[in-house]
Amino acid sequence: MATSSGMPLFYQKPQVLHFDAHKDMGVVSSTDYSFAANATAIPLSVSEFMPVIRHYPIVFIDAEGAVPIAITGIKQGQNLMVGADGAWEKNTYIPAYIRRYPFILVQAPDDKDRRILAFETTSGRVKPLSEAPEATPLFKADGQPSEAIQPMMQLCELYHQHRAHDADFLQAVMAADILVSRHADFEFPDKSHYRLDGFQVVDPERYRALPVKTIREWNKNGWTDAIALHLASAQNWGLLLERNHQRPTVN
Repeated sequence: MATSSGMPLFYQKPQVLHFDAHKDMGVVSSTDYSFAANATAIPLSVSEFMPVIRHYPIVFIDAEGAVPIAITGIKQGQNLMVGADGAWEKNTYIPAYIRRYPFILVQAPDDKDRRILAFETTSGRVKPLSEAPEATPLFKADGQPSEAIQPMMQLCELYHQHRAHDADFLQAVMAADILVSRHADFEFPDKSHYRLDGFQVVDPERYRALPVKTIREWNKNGWTDAIALHLASAQNWGLLLERNHQRPTVN
Protein backbone atom coordinates (compact mmCIF):
# COMPACT_ATOMS: atom_id res chain seq x y z
CA MET A 1 0.00 0.00 0.00
CA ALA A 2 1.70 3.16 -1.21
CA THR A 3 0.98 6.86 -1.05
CA SER A 4 0.61 9.16 -4.05
CA SER A 5 4.39 9.65 -3.93
CA GLY A 6 4.92 5.93 -4.45
CA MET A 7 6.37 5.49 -0.96
CA PRO A 8 4.88 3.02 1.54
CA LEU A 9 2.24 4.49 3.85
CA PHE A 10 3.81 6.62 6.65
CA TYR A 11 7.25 6.60 5.00
CA GLN A 12 8.61 9.68 3.23
CA LYS A 13 12.40 9.59 3.56
CA PRO A 14 13.57 6.16 4.75
CA GLN A 15 17.30 5.80 5.28
CA VAL A 16 19.24 2.53 5.42
CA LEU A 17 20.61 1.78 8.87
CA HIS A 18 24.42 1.66 8.85
CA PHE A 19 26.88 1.49 11.72
CA ASP A 20 29.28 4.16 10.41
CA ALA A 21 26.47 6.67 9.87
CA HIS A 22 24.33 5.86 12.89
CA LYS A 23 26.63 4.53 15.61
CA ASP A 24 25.96 7.63 17.73
CA MET A 25 22.20 7.55 17.30
CA GLY A 26 19.43 5.93 19.28
CA VAL A 27 15.75 5.13 19.13
CA VAL A 28 13.24 6.75 21.46
CA SER A 29 10.55 4.39 22.72
CA SER A 30 7.10 5.83 22.08
CA THR A 31 3.44 4.87 22.25
CA ASP A 32 2.45 7.97 20.29
CA TYR A 33 0.66 6.83 17.15
CA SER A 34 -0.17 10.30 15.87
CA PHE A 35 1.62 9.45 12.63
CA ALA A 36 -1.31 7.12 11.86
CA ALA A 37 -4.10 9.46 13.00
CA ASN A 38 -5.23 10.17 9.42
CA ALA A 39 -5.04 6.59 8.16
CA THR A 40 -8.45 5.07 7.47
CA ALA A 41 -6.88 1.80 6.32
CA ILE A 42 -3.84 -0.18 7.48
CA PRO A 43 -2.13 -2.94 5.45
CA LEU A 44 -2.30 -6.44 6.92
CA SER A 45 -0.77 -9.85 6.46
CA VAL A 46 -3.20 -12.75 6.28
CA SER A 47 -1.63 -14.16 9.45
CA GLU A 48 -3.16 -11.19 11.31
CA PHE A 49 -6.75 -11.94 10.31
CA MET A 50 -7.44 -13.84 13.54
CA PRO A 51 -6.61 -10.99 15.98
CA VAL A 52 -7.94 -8.34 13.59
CA ILE A 53 -11.39 -9.94 13.35
CA ARG A 54 -12.17 -8.81 16.90
CA HIS A 55 -11.90 -5.12 16.05
CA TYR A 56 -11.79 -4.18 12.35
CA PRO A 57 -13.48 -4.94 9.05
CA ILE A 58 -11.03 -6.73 6.76
CA VAL A 59 -11.30 -5.75 3.09
CA PHE A 60 -9.07 -5.67 0.03
CA ILE A 61 -7.81 -2.90 -2.19
CA ASP A 62 -6.46 -3.22 -5.70
CA ALA A 63 -2.87 -2.00 -5.51
CA GLU A 64 -1.04 -3.91 -8.26
CA GLY A 65 -2.80 -6.96 -6.88
CA ALA A 66 -5.15 -7.58 -3.98
CA VAL A 67 -3.91 -6.16 -0.67
CA PRO A 68 -5.71 -6.97 2.60
CA ILE A 69 -6.32 -4.00 4.87
CA ALA A 70 -7.96 -3.24 8.19
CA ILE A 71 -10.48 -0.40 8.13
CA THR A 72 -9.81 1.91 11.09
CA GLY A 73 -12.16 4.78 10.33
CA ILE A 74 -15.39 5.77 8.64
CA LYS A 75 -14.36 9.01 6.96
CA GLN A 76 -11.27 9.54 4.85
CA GLY A 77 -8.44 11.01 6.91
CA GLN A 78 -9.83 9.67 10.18
CA ASN A 79 -8.43 6.84 12.30
CA LEU A 80 -10.90 6.10 15.09
CA MET A 81 -8.27 4.07 16.96
CA VAL A 82 -5.92 6.99 17.58
CA GLY A 83 -6.97 9.46 20.26
CA ALA A 84 -6.16 13.15 20.54
CA ASP A 85 -3.21 12.22 22.77
CA GLY A 86 -1.80 9.87 20.13
CA ALA A 87 -2.64 6.74 22.12
CA TRP A 88 -4.07 3.70 20.33
CA GLU A 89 -7.44 2.51 21.58
CA LYS A 90 -6.92 0.31 24.65
CA ASN A 91 -7.37 -3.45 24.29
CA THR A 92 -7.46 -3.12 20.52
CA TYR A 93 -5.09 -4.99 18.22
CA ILE A 94 -2.35 -2.85 16.69
CA PRO A 95 -1.38 -4.13 13.22
CA ALA A 96 2.25 -5.14 12.68
CA TYR A 97 2.57 -2.47 9.97
CA ILE A 98 2.02 0.12 12.71
CA ARG A 99 4.13 -1.57 15.38
CA ARG A 100 7.24 -1.74 13.22
CA TYR A 101 7.32 2.03 12.65
CA PRO A 102 9.70 3.85 12.16
CA PHE A 103 11.58 0.85 10.78
CA ILE A 104 11.04 -0.92 7.47
CA LEU A 105 12.83 -3.40 5.23
CA VAL A 106 13.96 -1.97 1.90
CA GLN A 107 15.62 -3.47 -1.13
CA ALA A 108 19.42 -3.58 -0.91
CA PRO A 109 20.95 -1.30 -3.57
CA ASP A 110 23.37 -4.03 -4.68
CA ASP A 111 21.00 -7.01 -4.54
CA LYS A 112 17.32 -6.84 -5.51
CA ASP A 113 16.63 -10.12 -3.70
CA ARG A 114 18.02 -8.93 -0.36
CA ARG A 115 16.23 -6.71 2.17
CA ILE A 116 17.96 -4.47 4.69
CA LEU A 117 16.69 -2.44 7.63
CA ALA A 118 15.93 1.25 7.23
CA PHE A 119 14.17 3.87 9.34
CA GLU A 120 11.93 6.84 8.61
CA THR A 121 14.02 9.96 9.09
CA THR A 122 11.01 12.23 9.64
CA SER A 123 9.58 10.13 12.47
CA GLY A 124 11.37 11.98 15.26
CA ARG A 125 12.05 8.63 16.94
CA VAL A 126 15.65 8.12 15.81
CA LYS A 127 17.86 10.85 17.23
CA PRO A 128 21.50 11.61 18.07
CA LEU A 129 22.25 10.28 21.56
CA SER A 130 23.70 13.68 22.46
CA GLU A 131 20.26 15.23 21.93
CA ALA A 132 18.18 12.42 23.42
CA PRO A 133 19.85 10.82 26.45
CA GLU A 134 16.72 8.72 27.01
CA ALA A 135 17.18 7.03 23.63
CA THR A 136 18.48 3.48 23.36
CA PRO A 137 21.57 3.16 21.11
CA LEU A 138 20.98 1.56 17.73
CA PHE A 139 24.27 -0.31 17.82
CA LYS A 140 26.62 -1.95 20.29
CA ALA A 141 30.26 -0.88 20.40
CA ASP A 142 31.22 -3.87 18.23
CA GLY A 143 28.86 -2.74 15.47
CA GLN A 144 26.17 -5.33 16.13
CA PRO A 145 22.52 -4.24 16.44
CA SER A 146 21.54 -3.38 20.00
CA GLU A 147 18.90 -5.20 22.02
CA ALA A 148 16.51 -2.36 21.17
CA ILE A 149 16.85 -2.94 17.44
CA GLN A 150 16.84 -6.73 17.33
CA PRO A 151 13.10 -7.10 18.11
CA MET A 152 12.27 -4.50 15.46
CA MET A 153 14.44 -6.31 12.93
CA GLN A 154 12.63 -9.54 13.74
CA LEU A 155 9.22 -7.87 13.44
CA CYS A 156 10.10 -6.31 10.07
CA GLU A 157 11.49 -9.60 8.77
CA LEU A 158 8.48 -11.56 10.00
CA TYR A 159 6.04 -9.08 8.44
CA HIS A 160 7.92 -9.24 5.13
CA GLN A 161 7.91 -13.05 5.22
CA HIS A 162 4.19 -13.18 5.94
CA ARG A 163 3.39 -10.77 3.12
CA ALA A 164 5.51 -12.84 0.73
CA HIS A 165 3.74 -15.99 1.90
CA ASP A 166 0.37 -14.31 1.22
CA ALA A 167 1.15 -13.88 -2.48
CA ASP A 168 -0.16 -17.28 -3.59
CA PHE A 169 -3.40 -16.85 -1.65
CA LEU A 170 -4.05 -13.37 -2.99
CA GLN A 171 -3.26 -14.40 -6.56
CA ALA A 172 -5.64 -17.35 -6.23
CA VAL A 173 -8.41 -15.10 -4.93
CA MET A 174 -7.98 -12.73 -7.86
CA ALA A 175 -7.78 -15.55 -10.40
CA ALA A 176 -10.99 -17.06 -9.01
CA ASP A 177 -12.78 -13.75 -9.68
CA ILE A 178 -14.56 -13.74 -6.32
CA LEU A 179 -13.64 -10.17 -5.32
CA VAL A 180 -16.28 -7.51 -5.94
CA SER A 181 -16.31 -3.77 -5.35
CA ARG A 182 -18.36 -2.63 -2.38
CA HIS A 183 -19.06 0.49 -0.34
CA ALA A 184 -20.20 1.14 3.21
CA ASP A 185 -22.99 3.65 3.89
CA PHE A 186 -23.26 5.29 7.30
CA GLU A 187 -25.98 7.41 8.88
CA PHE A 188 -24.99 9.65 11.78
CA PRO A 189 -27.18 10.86 14.69
CA ASP A 190 -27.72 14.19 12.93
CA LYS A 191 -29.15 12.23 9.96
CA SER A 192 -26.19 13.10 7.75
CA HIS A 193 -24.76 10.34 5.58
CA TYR A 194 -21.31 9.25 4.46
CA ARG A 195 -20.18 6.63 1.97
CA LEU A 196 -16.80 4.88 2.21
CA ASP A 197 -15.82 3.18 -1.03
CA GLY A 198 -12.80 2.07 -3.02
CA PHE A 199 -12.49 -1.41 -1.55
CA GLN A 200 -13.33 -4.99 -2.45
CA VAL A 201 -14.71 -7.98 -0.56
CA VAL A 202 -15.22 -11.65 -1.32
CA ASP A 203 -18.67 -12.24 -2.79
CA PRO A 204 -20.20 -15.13 -0.79
CA GLU A 205 -22.22 -16.44 -3.75
CA ARG A 206 -19.21 -16.53 -6.07
CA TYR A 207 -17.17 -18.15 -3.31
CA ARG A 208 -19.77 -20.89 -2.73
CA ALA A 209 -19.93 -21.51 -6.48
CA LEU A 210 -16.23 -22.39 -6.75
CA PRO A 211 -15.47 -25.93 -7.95
CA VAL A 212 -15.14 -28.56 -5.23
CA LYS A 213 -11.57 -29.23 -6.36
CA THR A 214 -10.67 -25.57 -5.77
CA ILE A 215 -12.26 -25.51 -2.32
CA ARG A 216 -10.39 -28.68 -1.35
CA GLU A 217 -7.10 -27.17 -2.44
CA TRP A 218 -7.82 -23.92 -0.63
CA ASN A 219 -8.85 -25.80 2.49
CA LYS A 220 -5.59 -27.76 2.39
CA ASN A 221 -3.65 -24.48 2.20
CA GLY A 222 -5.64 -22.87 5.01
CA TRP A 223 -7.11 -20.31 2.64
CA THR A 224 -10.72 -21.16 3.43
CA ASP A 225 -10.02 -20.13 7.03
CA ALA A 226 -8.75 -16.75 5.81
CA ILE A 227 -11.87 -16.27 3.68
CA ALA A 228 -14.11 -17.15 6.63
CA LEU A 229 -12.36 -14.63 8.88
CA HIS A 230 -12.59 -11.95 6.21
CA LEU A 231 -16.32 -12.51 5.74
CA ALA A 232 -16.99 -12.62 9.49
CA SER A 233 -15.14 -9.33 10.00
CA ALA A 234 -18.00 -7.49 8.28
CA GLN A 235 -19.72 -7.41 11.67
CA ASN A 236 -17.17 -4.78 12.72
CA TRP A 237 -18.61 -2.04 10.52
CA GLY A 238 -21.12 -1.53 13.32
CA LEU A 239 -18.30 -1.26 15.86
CA LEU A 240 -16.69 1.50 13.82
CA LEU A 241 -19.95 3.43 13.67
CA GLU A 242 -20.34 3.04 17.44
CA ARG A 243 -16.80 4.29 18.01
CA ASN A 244 -17.52 7.26 15.78
CA HIS A 245 -20.62 8.12 17.86
CA GLN A 246 -18.57 7.90 21.07
CA ARG A 247 -15.68 10.00 19.75
CA PRO A 248 -15.52 13.46 21.37
CA THR A 249 -16.52 16.28 19.06
CA VAL A 250 -13.69 18.68 18.31
CA ASN A 251 -14.81 22.30 18.32
